[in-house]
Amino acid sequence: MEEGWLSCGELTELTGWSARTVQRKVANGEIKSREVGSRQKNGKPLREYSTSTLTLRQQADAEKLTALRDKPRKAADLCEASDSTQLALFSMQPSTVTPIRIPVANKHEAEVQRRFEAIAPLAELIEVPNARRYPHGMPDGKRADTWGEAVAWCAARHGLSTKTIRRRFAQFAKNGRGALLRRKRRDKGSAGFFARYPRAAWLSAYLYLECQASMRVAHEAILRDLELLQIPAETAPSYETVRAWLKQTPAALAVYAREGRKAYRERMAPYLRRGYTDVYANQIWVGDHAIHDVECANDLFEDAEWGAPIRLRLSAMLDYRSRLVVGASWAWEGSSRAIAATMRRGIQRFGPPEHIYVDNGKDYKKVARGAMPGYLKESSLAPAGWWRRELDSIAATGFLARLGIAVTHCIPHHPQSKHVERFFRTLHERFDKCWPTYTSGNPSTRPDATTAAMMEHRSLVRAGRAIESRHPRASQFIAACLAWIEEYNGAPHSGEGMDGRSPLEVFNANRSPDQKRAPDAATLALLMKDRETRRVRECAITLGNRRYVPVDETGYAMLHAFNERDIFVAFDRGMPESADAIDLDGNYLALLQAEELIRFAPSDKRTQAQIAKSFRIRRGLEKATRETLANINRVARANGARSPLEAMAHRLKLPAGETGADLITQRRPRSAPENDEPENNLQPGELTDRLTKILLRKQDPTPSVEDCDEVEESERAAQPKEKVG
Repeated sequence: MEEGWLSCGELTELTGWSARTVQRKVANGEIKSREVGSRQKNGKPLREYSTSTLTLRQQADAEKLTALRDKPRKAADLCEASDSTQLALFSMQPSTVTPIRIPVANKHEAEVQRRFEAIAPLAELIEVPNARRYPHGMPDGKRADTWGEAVAWCAARHGLSTKTIRRRFAQFAKNGRGALLRRKRRDKGSAGFFARYPRAAWLSAYLYLECQASMRVAHEAILRDLELLQIPAETAPSYETVRAWLKQTPAALAVYAREGRKAYRERMAPYLRRGYTDVYANQIWVGDHAIHDVECANDLFEDAEWGAPIRLRLSAMLDYRSRLVVGASWAWEGSSRAIAATMRRGIQRFGPPEHIYVDNGKDYKKVARGAMPGYLKESSLAPAGWWRRELDSIAATGFLARLGIAVTHCIPHHPQSKHVERFFRTLHERFDKCWPTYTSGNPSTRPDATTAAMMEHRSLVRAGRAIESRHPRASQFIAACLAWIEEYNGAPHSGEGMDGRSPLEVFNANRSPDQKRAPDAATLALLMKDRETRRVRECAITLGNRRYVPVDETGYAMLHAFNERDIFVAFDRGMPESADAIDLDGNYLALLQAEELIRFAPSDKRTQAQIAKSFRIRRGLEKATRETLANINRVARANGARSPLEAMAHRLKLPAGETGADLITQRRPRSAPENDEPENNLQPGELTDRLTKILLRKQDPTPSVEDCDEVEESERAAQPKEKVG
C-alpha cells in the first residue's frame, strides 16, 4: 500500500493511542513524522505522521479516512502534548457539552461502578455551576485549591496515577459511565507477523481452508519454506502465532471450506421465518419420513423374515397451523404407499386439506404427479378444472391430483423449511431414547448396551431362537408410538402462534369455514388404493398371505351374494389391517379386515363370544337364503307358475287319477319256494367268481345255451328266498 500521512487526532482515533504514545513512538523511531508548515495557536509547528508501520487493516482504514477528508485540518486535532490535551479538557464548559451516553450492560455494571468511584468527587463538579472555582472541599474534608490537587487526591485515595484519573474523567465527561469500560485494542486480532509477510498468510490460509489441513501442518509448512516466503530465520513465527491467526478466520468461511456446503447452509446462511396464524387449521399439511432410532424385531411385515432386526420408518403428516399429527403409518421400507396410507388416515378422521407441503423425494413426487403446483392455486394462470382433466387418466396421476389437493415442494436439501423435522427431533429425544435398543442413529454414539443387544439378537435369529430375544416387537413399538402421538397432540406446545395451547386445542379452535367434507370410504378406495381382482369364497377373500372378512353383518350379506364371483379388492400396503371390496362395476360393497384367528380355549369368554357371533351370522345368512327361496316360491305360485311336471300334464291334458296300471306286465311272485330248490348259500363274491369262470371256460365270446342256463341258475340261486306267512 502507498504511504499515507495523518494528523495526530486522526492517528489517535485510528489506533486508539494517546497523544503521548504517539510522541514516544516518534522519539523511538517507530513512526515517521514531518512538519506541515503551519503552526498551532500555541506556536508549535503542526506535524503529520506516516502510516507505513501500521497494520494492513489500519493502513486500509487510513486510506479511507484520507480519501474522505475534504475539510481543512483543525489545530485542535493536531495536539501533540499531554498538557495541550489537558488544556483543551479544562477549557470545556459543562453547559456547552453534549456527550454521547454509552449504555452499560447489567453484567458490566460492577466494573463500571468500581472505575467510577475513583473519579466520583470530580464527576460531582460537572453538575455544579462554576465547578472549577476553588478552593473545593473533598469528601474527607480536605481542601483542594486547584484542579490538579483534586486529581492528585483521587489518585492517592485509590492507588492510581494522576494520568489514569484524568483519562477516566475525560472518558466519563465525553460519553458517560459506559465509556469507563476497558476498551478493546483496535489492533486486537491482527497479527503483525502476517501483516509483514503476506505470503505466509496466503500459504497458511490455503492449507487450512482449501486443503483442510490442521494448524500444526500450516505452521510446519511456513517453517519449511522460510526462504520461499522471504522470511528471515530469526523472525520465524511460533505455532501459537499461526494458531491465533487462523482462529480468527470468519466462521462462515471456515465452515464452508472445511465442512461443506450443506453445513454452511444449515448454520451460516440467513433464512426467513414463516407465520402460522394467517392460515386455518387443516388447510395445509406438512409431510415427511423419519427412521426411528430404535431396533425392533419384525413380527408384522410379511416381506421380511420373522424376528429380523429392523428399524421402522415413520411417515407422518402434521397440520401446519396447529402442529397436530393428523396421520401416521409405519413401514420398514418407505414408499408412496406409506404416504397414501398416512394421508388416508388423516382424511378419514379430519377431512382433506387444501394444500400439502413436502420434500423432493421420489415417493412424494410420485403421489403428486399431475397435481396443481401450490404457487398457481390462487393465481389467474391456473387452468380451469385442472384436476378434473387429470381424472380422465387416473393411471397417470397421483392420488393428490385425484383428490384435488395442491402441492408445494420445499427447497431441495434444505430440511429446515419443514417444521415436521422439529417434530421428528422431539420424537427421537422423548420417545426413541426410552427404549433399551436405542441406536442414536450414529454408530459412533451408539450405547454399548445397544450394541451388545444387537449382537445377541442376531445370534438368536441365526440359531432359530428369535423368540428368546429381548428386542421389542414391531407391533408393540407401533402401539406405544401411537399412544405417545396422542399424548403429544394433547400436551401444551410452545411453538410460534400456539400461545401455550395443545395442538388439538389450536386445531379445533381454528378450523376453516370452507373445510371440504371427507370423501366416503368408496371414493377413498377408488382414488387412493391399489386394486386387484380376487374371487369371493365363503364370504371372504385371500390377498397375499392374509384372509380378509367383512367387519359387520351387512358386509357379510354383501359378500354372501357375491360368493364364487370375482370382485375388486382395494388395498393399501401401508395399512395391511384393512381393505375394501368393490364390484367390477366400481360399486362399493364392504369394508374388510384381516381375519383374526381364534384361540382353542373352550372356557375363554372372548373365544366363546367370537364363536357365538360366527354362528349367529351363519344362521342369519342361511335363514335369509331359505326365506328368499320360500318367497320366490310363494310369489311365483301366486302368479300362476307351474312346475315342469304340472306344465307337461297341463300341456298333454292327462286325465286326473290315471295310473296306467293296465299298460304294464310283470311276473307274478311265487308264494313259496319249491322243495327241491337248493338253499341260497352263495355270497356276492362267490357269485362273481362263478360267473367269471363260466365266461373264461369258452374261448368263443358267444356263450352257449348251457352256459346261459348255468348263469340263469346262479342268478336264481343268489336271490333271497321269499318267506311265506
